[in-house]
Amino acid sequence: MTHETTTIPLDTDWLFGGEIPLPGAEDALDPARIAEYADPDLDDSGWQPVTLPHTVTPLSWKLWNPATWEKVWAYRRRFATPDTTAGERVFVEFDGAMTTAVVALNGVVLGTHQGGYLPFAFEITDGFSPDGDNVLTVVLDSRFNLNVPPNITAPALSSSIDYAQPGGIHRSARMRITPPSFIEHVALSHHDVLDPAARRTEIVVTIDASAPAADALLTARLFDREGAEVAKSVSEPWAVSAGRDTHTLELTDLGGVQLWDLDDPVLYTIEVTLSAGGDAASERLDRHTVRTGYREARFEPDGFFLNGVRRYLMGVNRHGYFPFAGFSMPDRVHRHDAEIIKNDLNCQIVRCSHYPQTESFLDACDELGLLVWEESPGWQHVGDSLWQDRAADDIEKMIARDRHRPSVVVWAARLNETPDRPEFYARTEALVKRLDPTRQTSGTTHGDYARAGVFQHDVFSYDDYTTRVDDDGERRPVLLPPADERPYLVSEAISTRSSPTTLYRRADGARVQQHQALDYAYGHDDARGDRRFSGLIAWVGFDYEANMGNHYRGVKTSGLGDVFRILKPGGAIYRSQVSPHVRPVAEPAFTWDPPEFGQANAFGDRAEGRLWGPGERAMICSNLDRLDVYLGDRLAGSVAPDRARFPHLDYAPSFVDLTILAGDGTDLRIDGFLDGERVLQRRFSGDRSGDSFALTVDHPHLVADGADATRVEIAVVDRFGEARGSSRERIEFTLDGPGTLVGESPFDLEDTGAVGAVWVRTHPGVPGVIALTATTRELGSRTVMITSHGAGSIPDEERTTA
Repeated sequence: MTHETTTIPLDTDWLFGGEIPLPGAEDALDPARIAEYADPDLDDSGWQPVTLPHTVTPLSWKLWNPATWEKVWAYRRRFATPDTTAGERVFVEFDGAMTTAVVALNGVVLGTHQGGYLPFAFEITDGFSPDGDNVLTVVLDSRFNLNVPPNITAPALSSSIDYAQPGGIHRSARMRITPPSFIEHVALSHHDVLDPAARRTEIVVTIDASAPAADALLTARLFDREGAEVAKSVSEPWAVSAGRDTHTLELTDLGGVQLWDLDDPVLYTIEVTLSAGGDAASERLDRHTVRTGYREARFEPDGFFLNGVRRYLMGVNRHGYFPFAGFSMPDRVHRHDAEIIKNDLNCQIVRCSHYPQTESFLDACDELGLLVWEESPGWQHVGDSLWQDRAADDIEKMIARDRHRPSVVVWAARLNETPDRPEFYARTEALVKRLDPTRQTSGTTHGDYARAGVFQHDVFSYDDYTTRVDDDGERRPVLLPPADERPYLVSEAISTRSSPTTLYRRADGARVQQHQALDYAYGHDDARGDRRFSGLIAWVGFDYEANMGNHYRGVKTSGLGDVFRILKPGGAIYRSQVSPHVRPVAEPAFTWDPPEFGQANAFGDRAEGRLWGPGERAMICSNLDRLDVYLGDRLAGSVAPDRARFPHLDYAPSFVDLTILAGDGTDLRIDGFLDGERVLQRRFSGDRSGDSFALTVDHPHLVADGADATRVEIAVVDRFGEARGSSRERIEFTLDGPGTLVGESPFDLEDTGAVGAVWVRTHPGVPGVIALTATTRELGSRTVMITSHGAGSIPDEERTTA
């Protein structure tokens, strides 16, 4: 007979009751108010039906107002008592809720969880209603002055930290039904990975038992991606005692295991079974599987080494929230961020700034070969002893959740940009080393004090925003030398601190766009030129909403891509750092963008209204040997990579004079050559009369679960299909079919630089075809079709993106 843990999704059929008035102080919610909203007989007939993940307030892509979510909120869900056999146990689990969640079942409070970014669970085995009709209640405190990381107690405002935290149950929930004795957790450590003869895996299994049991047995098996068994280990029988207990197994004879690497991220599955009866034919009580990979990752004083090979780490930081929805996007959307970072930006590493991000995002990093720096919530603040206890608890839960992942190569034992706290950080460093001795630790430092401070971790990391004025009078980033002889990594750099406008927006002109690409080129060239640098993780992958410091209408604009995940011209240097044999690249660091308004044919057959074009030092980022660049029919230049200026980049950018002369045509053409052969041609139109409107969907097949969603990108494009950088068009959306628009209608392209995006979300349990139509004033309409499939019916070619 076989017993196993099973799960029942709880993402649908929630009711949202909105704001709870007069809830009590932060960290001291009024018990009477909680009891009122947890009462099973409360009339919730007027509450709003919602599906998880959910945000408590409507959001735009800009001008977020924390006052709209910094309140206390109520959720409820009714469900029938699950069909269980004698002794089975039931838990309710949440992957993330912002920020303090008080959970009750049938009016009885199960407990309170503080912190918005990590999973939590409560056992509900003995709490079901006798009549089988149950009410699960979540009272959610989303205020900022809670004494929990990264938040700060009163009188601090949420603008005290550089990212927004919209409230809501922003990740999935489920019910878990387990046997009386079940596998609660499996912790993996791989040792001697580079020695095939000595390679081994230590597996620490935590058993949670509600009653004693005799002759228990643990079996661990390692399977490759084809499902073939690679190794096996069986414990000695033992008598299970009530409560929690841990047991250790070891897998050996792993000489045939393939190593996980950036270019070949080989994954394996470890299956652990708990049996009763004392032999292999025993009754199976529970089974637990975890995916992993084998690699050695080491930061040394002369760089980063993966499986013994030095690899320069070009990376980005990433915030895990989105326009219109905050953190509340489904797995598919989070996974797509990893795909953009790895495949479009050619990164080797991503830093999960400044909190643990979704398991789906990290799953994609494991699968794609994208290294991860993971850190618990924090931003330039360390609170009192209770706050520190909660921060240490976050670190422990983060490691427990993600230590099996081959992608994770750094645990941050120090919170982001915090001042020295030697006693506290001695504690966190010891905690990390006890939980996972196989990975190195770090934590970001910044400012002048960091060089003379107390740093207690393995890899010295520094947020380096140093700039200087170059010989042309332009401000540019310049990296400080490594602080000492320990491993060194630039954990943030670039930003808008050297921008001519203090912003990097797609809607800005060519000079600003190109300046951003130059900043990235200078930064990485400096870091690549000194082997003491392990790499540089740029700030930031995508623009993000925040209300402190330098921002444009509540959006921080340092990203290589905008908030819609559309890459800017300034990201061109990242896009070109890939072998031309993988894909040839010739990416202008500017948009080719004639004025939208002005008197036609007034000067040189081009509209007069504003200056445009990048001028005499136009930057084109490419991985090719030579670029022939034409203005109309005139060869403006035949240029090679500027290796004198950027000697250390794998692929240096090229520069060409694109000053438009009288009589020139205004079309731009770039022919790219490799080994004397033309392998690429890009064309850009200087005539707006041929412009049109493009509508592109990332994933045309979704799951009808009420949560699944996909991005639909909108862009004004020229007659060659190249995106413009400015437009005053307004987009009206209409949606037909079983879906919901996550976005704005009308959508104004003036602030976004002629591009943007909305998302389409499915309806729970209602498959069908969704038609999204976008209509413009001058450029007509476009429609995309999305198919929402019932469970188990999504086409095979789309499954990997779900």
